[in-house]
Amino acid sequence: MLKRAIIYLWILLVAGCSGNNSGNNVAPAQDEIVISGELQNGEGSLVTLDLMGVSAFIPIDSTRCDKQGKFSFSFKGEGMGYYSLKYTENGYVTLIAQPGDRIRITGSADSIYPYSIKGSAASDLVRELAGAHKHTLDQLHNISVQTEKIVGDTDFSKKKQVMNEKFDSVALAFNQYSRAFIKNNPVSPAILIALYNQYGPALPVFDPSEDLDIYQFVDSALYSRFPDNEAVRSLHIQLTTALQQLREQPKTRLSRGDKAPDFAVKTVNNQILTISELKGNHVLLQVWASWSKPSVEENRYLEQCYHQFGNKKFVIVQASIDDDRSRWTAAINTQHSGWYHVSDLSRWESSVIRLYGIERIPANFLIDPHGVIVETDIFGDKLLHTLEKYLQ
Repeated sequence: MLKRAIIYLWILLVAGCSGNNSGNNVAPAQDEIVISGELQNGEGSLVTLDLMGVSAFIPIDSTRCDKQGKFSFSFKGEGMGYYSLKYTENGYVTLIAQPGDRIRITGSADSIYPYSIKGSAASDLVRELAGAHKHTLDQLHNISVQTEKIVGDTDFSKKKQVMNEKFDSVALAFNQYSRAFIKNNPVSPAILIALYNQYGPALPVFDPSEDLDIYQFVDSALYSRFPDNEAVRSLHIQLTTALQQLREQPKTRLSRGDKAPDFAVKTVNNQILTISELKGNHVLLQVWASWSKPSVEENRYLEQCYHQFGNKKFVIVQASIDDDRSRWTAAINTQHSGWYHVSDLSRWESSVIRLYGIERIPANFLIDPHGVIVETDIFGDKLLHTLEKYLQ
């Protein structure tokens, strides 16, 4: 199974602020990132900015706030990056920035919270996540304190069981919150922070051995958009290795009654589509490729399905495993239209292939409105007859 390689730098225990490396008024270049802001009571406060690497923080710069508590960093960035902005000994603010971003932070030098961010939607999502995470950690800490106070009581075992149940309830609530956060923001690099959050040392919010689906979802959402980011690439490599090990074990093919794995893949219009957002409909997930003749021959049946059932809460998602975008889009434009077309252009390394355990194409899965697979590999006239049974 996937090893517990939880990257320590993604633990969001709190948040912070700061920075200034230049006092001139020269306009920043387009490939530069500017991070500035103002801290109440921040005069003279030391602030530091680090790039968050996979195995260590990499210093970028440090400065002290001016008399108004203002600071400003300007530096060249290479693609999307995760940054630590620190001004207290109690934590830091996690920022997500790309070349050209102009991010402004306001807060107080006396405490991390509250703070506000403008100029970076992803960083603002991290702020929201960090607040919920801190609230959860405070609750868990209070439970631990209460547990320590009852040590030695004659009915300690019974009371401790109650405390354990409280702890599990709080932890489960944050797990569910984090799942929703990830699923609701599939295009944001902030979801990687949510994936790697912890309740404490060796207490991850998501356990790779139990929550492999959410690791796969984040990988499918981010790797196609940010393949050059070190943390995103590290997750992809670890996950690919783990799944390869799983493939070498005896397989259990997805079948009727299994929950349909969720994924986040780009549409032909460069939007992100997830299977989960289509709940409430019967969804036909058809996996194909423009270079596969049997796959192409099935398209005429999909046309019939769409025209016959398209007004009955029925959706077609056609996932291509092409690796040539022009060939894929040409096949779509000349043969069919009117439903979702998605692909990460990764051929047999596609996230859809991995998630659904597909070994040959065409392949398809009929998913009911609750997200459960009800039929697999139904083609031709049989597909039409099967849909009549579910949709009439």
